[in-house]
Parts: sequence; C-alpha cells; structure tokens
Amino acid sequence: MRFKFATIAIVTIGAALMISGAHLAAADPTPVEVIKGRQEHLKDMGASVKAIGEQAKSGKLDRTVMTDAAKKVAAYSRQLPKWFPKGTGPEAGLKTAAKPEIWAQPADFQAAGEKFPPEADKLLEVVAAGDAPSVLQQLQATGKT
Repeated sequence: MRFKFATIAIVTIGAALMISGAHLAAADPTPVEVIKGRQEHLKDMGASVKAIGEQAKSGKLDRTVMTDAAKKVAAYSRQLPKWFPKGTGPEAGLKTAAKPEIWAQPADFQAAGEKFPPEADKLLEVVAAGDAPSVLQQLQATGKT
C-alpha cells in the first residue's frame, strides 16, 4: 500500500512538472522564433495580396480565391503590430528586413498599424462586390497603409 501511494505521488509530481515546464517553454518564444513567425506571416500575407492582384488584373475573378485571400489579409492586419515586440528588432542581432524605426518610434508604428485594419476590411468588401477596377484601387489603398 505504501509503495502504491509513493508511486502515485511521484507520477503526479512528475506530470505536474512536465506540464508546467511545457507551459513555460511555450509562453516565452525566443526572438528567433518571433522573427521567423513574423516573416512567415508576412510572406503569407504577401501571397494573399498577390493572389488578389492577379485575379483583379486577369479580369476573370475567382470569388473564392479572392475572398479567402482578403479574409486572410484582414485577419493579419489586426495581428501585425503584435508581430514586432520589443527585443525582436536590431538589438536581437538577427537578420531581419524590418526597419529599426518600428522599435525606435513605437507610437508612430502603432498609429500606422491602426490604419491597416479598416483598409483591409474595405478590401474584403470590394472583393465581395467583384468589381476588378475597384479591387485594384482598394488593394493599392490597403498597401499604402
């Protein structure tokens, strides 16, 4: 009986340590992980913008392709400012194409980031309407933000 209790206690404590250790590891990504994730998201968003532009330029609009891409851009537009946390800029010592001004002037970056979601939402609306010239015009307006 005593052996059984000790075994259960050891297994329980071990499981608790494993769970808490996994939680701690997942809670704080390294600057390398943050930068890699940011780059992957930006490439994905770029591919979505490209898909919308190609569809609009072709004149043969595939609403499903365009809508899916516009939804992705709209979702990413809300996440983008969070992709540049402190410690993932030039001070990280890692190669990144992100401009140092993002971290040097965080208020300006935040203000610019707040302009992106409304324009991305307009892009989604224009894509739903299916007018190629309007899509191109709004795609350009979204890109400027």
